[in-house]
Amino acid sequence: MFILELYQEDSSVDLALFESLEEGQAFVREIPGYEREEVEGFTYEFIQPDQLPDYVEVVYNQHRVPFTRFMFPGQDRIDINWKEVPNLSPPGQGLVAGTTRVDAYSIDNADLQTYLEKREAAYQLAQAALTSRGLEVTRSFLGSEDGEAILYRTSPQTDWHFLTHLDPCFVESPDPEAYLAELLEELDADQ
Repeated sequence: MFILELYQEDSSVDLALFESLEEGQAFVREIPGYEREEVEGFTYEFIQPDQLPDYVEVVYNQHRVPFTRFMFPGQDRIDINWKEVPNLSPPGQGLVAGTTRVDAYSIDNADLQTYLEKREAAYQLAQAALTSRGLEVTRSFLGSEDGEAILYRTSPQTDWHFLTHLDPCFVESPDPEAYLAELLEELDADQ
């Protein structure tokens, strides 16, 4: 099941629940000002608020859903987010389908435990490599737009420097040691 969330300027509205993403997308296509764009392999759906009338009813599956431009606080586009939620009422079949947010990324539930183990191993690898060079290491930026990152510094009196985010590019690298070696080469070149 999918919850349709409309988001604008730190304000969100959970509007409706659909049994499938396709049903939800059929509904949002009927909203005045709806747009969809593909950018670098990612699909973005949104509504242009200046195209919403004072009042309109969007009809879907014999439901009339009222819309008004006054539902939203600003003039920025209204982002459409799909939140998949499992229905736990019927008896289960094991691990629930869907994704879990890890920092700024959605990880498939079937891969979550392995991903988190690989993520921690990747951090430990980086931490060991940096501390062996006499550097202080920390994790920072938890909850930021790009997610948690590895920072290092030469001493408590110096500033922290960015090494890498603990993101899928680093975690899922086919050869994390080679990926880290490249990062360390850049670090050496900068010093």
